[in-house]
Amino acid sequence: MLLQIDADRLMAVLLLSVRTSAVTLLTPVFSGFGRMTTVRVLFAIALAALLLPARPDAYPALPADLAGVLLAAAGELLAGALMAFGLFAAFGAFAVAGKLLDVQSGLGLGSVYDPVNRAGAPLFATILNLVALAAFFGMDAHHALMRGLAWSIEQVPPGSGWQPASVEPLLRQFGLMFSLGVALIAPTLLCLLMVEVALAMTSRVLPQMNVFIIAAPAKLIAALLLVAVTAGTLEPVMARIFGTVFSFWQEALAHG
Repeated sequence: MLLQIDADRLMAVLLLSVRTSAVTLLTPVFSGFGRMTTVRVLFAIALAALLLPARPDAYPALPADLAGVLLAAAGELLAGALMAFGLFAAFGAFAVAGKLLDVQSGLGLGSVYDPVNRAGAPLFATILNLVALAAFFGMDAHHALMRGLAWSIEQVPPGSGWQPASVEPLLRQFGLMFSLGVALIAPTLLCLLMVEVALAMTSRVLPQMNVFIIAAPAKLIAALLLVAVTAGTLEPVMARIFGTVFSFWQEALAHG
């Protein structure tokens, strides 16, 4: 029994695995693997082998020398890092929203030091990150992620030495991270601002009352209640946030 190995396909799988490794290793979507780097690398290689088309004309620009291989691998790494940035920016919108809520509600002090984990542990930022991860799989965005990876192979074949043509999509996605993060919790921030105004008016009307004692628990209770009440209205903004990932991929890779 003879085992035949297609050298071109093997080279294409290895090059494409550089791209998929960047996506799987640099994004919070696969953070559940923790520090199991070997599992994530093997998953990236298997993903590259499964997504790569079997047609020989799907990878016509494979390099023939070592310099060409290194250049092609650098292009694949750059393409994978750019795709990973799109995912990072989407989840970064939830992190921005959580940070704003932590500061506005007074829980930002809790992120100074956590003696258990020996790291910062902001409450709302952690909650929204977990919500974002659950919503990503709940909205079937992981299926869209696989389709996006397959589309990137058609758009940028492995070994083509891809280079971005412009940084404009990158800057636009970076700006959307902040704008959509604010839009995600805009009603809650507005209500917390009204609570601040009410506390300020109380301090002016009743100067003998120590408002600082009741301000912290009042803002904390208000923030928790408002987040719970407005949780059902977050789905459209979440869908828009995750939609920006694939529109960013399409714009960045299509003009590469």
